[in-house]
Amino acid sequence: MSVYMTKLKEIKSQIAELQKEAGETFKRDKKAAIADITSKMFAYNISIPELQKRGKAAGSASSTSTPIKYRKSEYEYWGGRGPKPKWVKEVEEKGENLEVYRVQEQITQ
Repeated sequence: MSVYMTKLKEIKSQIAELQKEAGETFKRDKKAAIADITSKMFAYNISIPELQKRGKAAGSASSTSTPIKYRKSEYEYWGGRGPKPKWVKEVEEKGENLEVYRVQEQITQ
């Protein structure tokens, strides 16, 4: 094995170690960020819908929102318009039928 191959092998090993360390750091920092955000939401009584307003000023002209057509979880949903979110692409890549996630319309009387 040449010196170059040995050096390349060392570099690849270092890259793998650094990627693992970066992943662990990301997970740890993400958990801390979630805890911080959750505590602030609780302290200021902030709800998920308030966060989803995406900075719209109070009293601004209301736009008609697209109703949710597909929902996988509380935080994963899609109106069926615009770019497909990651979870929809993953469902399709697995060969699953997206209609399984279709939200049933509620009939109001």
